[in-house]
Amino acid sequence: MIKRHFSLVVVLAGGLWLSGCAVESSRNNVKVDEAVTSRVAAGLQYLQQGNPSEARRHFSRALSLNDNSAKAHNAMALLYNYERDPENEERHYKRALRIDGDYAPALNNYGTLLYSQGRYQEALKLFGRVANDLGYEGRGSAYSNIGLCHLRLDQPEQAKEAFIKALRLQPRSVTPNLELARLYYQEQRYDLGWDYYQQYTQRVGRQDPAGLWLGVRLAHALGRKDQQSSYELALQNLHRGSREYRLWQEWRDAQEAP
Repeated sequence: MIKRHFSLVVVLAGGLWLSGCAVESSRNNVKVDEAVTSRVAAGLQYLQQGNPSEARRHFSRALSLNDNSAKAHNAMALLYNYERDPENEERHYKRALRIDGDYAPALNNYGTLLYSQGRYQEALKLFGRVANDLGYEGRGSAYSNIGLCHLRLDQPEQAKEAFIKALRLQPRSVTPNLELARLYYQEQRYDLGWDYYQQYTQRVGRQDPAGLWLGVRLAHALGRKDQQSSYELALQNLHRGSREYRLWQEWRDAQEAP
């Protein structure tokens, strides 16, 4: 009985000691995580201000505090993105995702890198994982990125489905409205394309050449001469050196040819 009692006391004492260590360790971990978060936030501010040296100092300090922080590796990857160093950028995204395979910011940012390199199938898988993360605020952007991947893969129906999902989550998004307008124009569903185009123009502010060129063609197809003239004038005055301006000139000449 005594031995059992002794053994029981040892187990309880050991358990209490371990529990005390766990509490202390938890407190330390919280402090370290807070310090890492603070360093990453400071570094990102410097990066946005165009000061990569200071950003690197903070990100490096974050990694020295916790080399197993997905957040810190994602931040370091963004620094390498700023410095146009895709190899090291990818290396840090991979490290972040080895630490936490569900870390949505790294999934999204790595997908963006892969997309920029023409690796659309790989990017599509990562964006899909982001979109399926119901707790992530950027799901609408992920669906928009999925749509862009499908466009590059010549899959217009899947692209439309993704863009529509993006707008359900983020109704004021610019890219899905523009791309849906373009897709419906290509299908000669001009009224529907015009509706999405109007949503795009209400949200974008100043249009880029691609948007204006699409507007010219949609307005022409629907016989909206005033809007067509307005978009043509903006294209001439604001984007005279653009590829879309040259396309518009060729298209206009073809329209005027006998």
